[in-house]
Formats: sequence, structure tokens, C-alpha cells
Amino acid sequence: MNSKEMNMIRAAELYYEQRLGQSEIAKILNCSRSTVSRLLAEAVESGIVRIYIKRPVEKFPSLAEKVKHHFKLKDAIVVSGGTSNDQAFYNVGFAAAEFLSQILHDHVVIGISFGVTLSYMVQELFEYTFEYDGIEVIQLMGGLGFGDPAIDGPELAQKMAQALGGTYRYLQAPAVVDSPEIAQHLLNEKTIRETIQKAFQAEITISSVGSLMDNLSSLERSGYIRKEERATFQAKGAIGHSLSRMIDENGIPIHDPFNARIVGAPLDVIKNAKWSIGIGSNPLKTQAFLAAVKDRQFNVLVIDDGTAREMLRLQAGTSE
Repeated sequence: MNSKEMNMIRAAELYYEQRLGQSEIAKILNCSRSTVSRLLAEAVESGIVRIYIKRPVEKFPSLAEKVKHHFKLKDAIVVSGGTSNDQAFYNVGFAAAEFLSQILHDHVVIGISFGVTLSYMVQELFEYTFEYDGIEVIQLMGGLGFGDPAIDGPELAQKMAQALGGTYRYLQAPAVVDSPEIAQHLLNEKTIRETIQKAFQAEITISSVGSLMDNLSSLERSGYIRKEERATFQAKGAIGHSLSRMIDENGIPIHDPFNARIVGAPLDVIKNAKWSIGIGSNPLKTQAFLAAVKDRQFNVLVIDDGTAREMLRLQAGTSE
């Protein structure tokens, strides 16, 4: 992250979260008011700040019950995908925040990965007032680094902890490194090893999946996978990724050096959680969600209606 991006984030935090005026922000940042105005405008243009109109979120209880029953889940929430990607992100994020608020308690450990939909969920948590003690948020995967800081793991862990009045632990490493040897060295490093050990104590985990058909996936946007690599992964049986690991149609990590270059919690962390929440708002992720559910990586789904219908169609051969 360069100094300009840091100033954009700081200006946005002061303006949108602390409600300071642009003149006050200019004094704090030691710059002119016009510079603050430009930083705020560029924060919106770059996606660091997302502005949306809050509308009632339409839910589909009967469709959610079918998803829950068919995939043997503890719970499922299905919401309208709306008329745009941003509306779908917001709707799923809203519903995920609402569900999370109902299962929180004192001293709970929460694991969170990264992604656009998760960033909407975290932002929605600021609409609640929480009074719990000892909540700890754990970053499950290393950082994206070259991606949008607003959707990266460190930023989300920090903001979630802030919204919940808790503490957080970073994984101070990239999500993907250059070689398996470097990955293993980092995984053996004391603070990273202790953070991943703490992740195994997570009662609640929140993550998503990625599709190899989606060029908007966080891994590709961050430069960790290239468009031409998709065919290589697919030839080895990959249909998507979960916790950054390329998985096959049964949710099992494929045999590829890429998976050995991951720095983060293993899939067992989300499989063992009491509440393993999978969230997503893009039907392109359907196959990856099916694979993750088959491997019992999620026991709760919060998804849009398009993804829900496609999951049922592909799995049961029926159209909703």
C-alpha cells in the first residue's frame, strides 16, 4: 500500500466513520481542504469507499428451507440478488451480519477470510450496538497485498473487531508466496503459528469461495493467479478455491504446487467450527459452493437467490 492509498483510507475513516468535517481532516493530515476533497473522491472512485442506498432486503424463506434440507445444513438464508452486483453484495452482507448478530456471545473466537461480500457484512455490523466481552477476531488467510485494502484480511479483521468491541490477530504474511519452502518457513514462524493455532479455537468462521470462471475473484484481482493459469488448474480437476486453495468437485484440494504456497489456516479450521458460515452473491460460484458443502466446509449458507436456485438445479436436476 502506498502513501496516497494510506491517506485516502485515513481521510475516509475520519470523514465517514468519525464524521469530521473536511477542514478538521485537513488539519489532522496537514494538507489543504481541497486535497481532502480530492482524497475522498478518489477513495470512492477506487472502491476503497462504497456508497450504497440502504433498501429493505428481500428474503426467500421457502427457497432457503429447500437449500437447508437438500444440503443438510444447520441453517440457510437466501436473499434477492437485486439488479446489480453492488446490490447483491449488500443484500448478502446485510443478511450475514444479521445472522452473526444472533449467535454472538462473550469470549467467542471468530475466524474471517477476505472478499468483497465479507467487506459488506463487516460494514453492516457497525449498524448494531454490541456489548460483549472478550470477542477475538482471527484473520484466517494471509493478506492480498496488491488488492483492494477494503476487502483484504487484515482490514476486515480489524474492522470487525472494532464493530464488535473486540480484539483481533493478524496473519502477517501474504496469502500466497513464491514457493512451498517459503510458505513452510512462514507457517513455522512463531506469531503466524500461534495465530493459526488460535484459529482452530474459532467457534464461528466466515468465508467464501472463488470460481475459476470469475475474473473478479479476489485472488485474480490481487495478481496471485493469472487468467492463463485457470486452464492448468482446471486440467487438474479444480473447479474453484476455498481459503485460497484450489479444490476439486468434492471440495478436496488438488495436487498442485500452488496449494503448497498458501499461508493461512487449513480447511479443517472451517470444517471444525460450530458455525461455519459460507457467504456469496454470484451464481458463477455455484460449483465451488457445491464442492465446499459436499466436503462439509460450511454448515450455514448466506447466498443470493440466483446461486441458491443454480445449486439446487445442478445438484438435484430440478429448476426452481
